[in-house]
Amino acid sequence: MIDPLKVPGLGLRPAEISAKQLRTAQPYVPEASGKTFKQVLEEAVTEVQRLQTEADTTIKRLVAGEIKDVSEAMLAVEKADVSFQTMMTVRNKVMTAYDEIMRMQV
Repeated sequence: MIDPLKVPGLGLRPAEISAKQLRTAQPYVPEASGKTFKQVLEEAVTEVQRLQTEADTTIKRLVAGEIKDVSEAMLAVEKADVSFQTMMTVRNKVMTAYDEIMRMQV
């Protein structure tokens, strides 16, 4: 027999939901973060820049002999690379959407 998964605070019996609760359930509405699109993009670009600077610093430390583990430097470089590729993909999607909007006739 398999033991049930015990998660603190959830108990061992399933939650009881009445039919009335199901009918009155409200749809999920995410909380507004209050950030503008510009702020979100600025934060993303800043994070990419930080990761690239971190990778550069790690490589310099590796060359200087301060770091003996090559995997640490490779991990920093790969993080920076993946974040840059993701940023470029988002940029390309935004530019494609902008081009489509500009082609619309009003």
